Amino acid sequence: MVSPITLDALRVLDAIERRGSFAAAAEALHRVPSAISYSVQKLEEELGVPLFDRSRRKAELTDAGHLVLAHGRRILLATEEMTALARQA
Repeated sequence: MVSPITLDALRVLDAIERRGSFAAAAEALHRVPSAISYSVQKLEEELGVPLFDRSRRKAELTDAGHLVLAHGRRILLATEEMTALARQA
């Protein structure tokens, strides 16, 4: 089974949470807002769970979204560390 969770998807979730909105995340990642929305919707569809509650004016992470983001940040950090180690070798 191939996981729908990619490093890119984790970076998108991280940017949304850190920047506070899809639009600000798009700017930080040098993408258009629709690309950010598409990435999130695709991930939600493939996981079968909503990662954001869009019922309010501002989208907020669901419990599942918080879980994916917390674990995802550890994966992103580990990837950065592995990259640095490989470059040092």
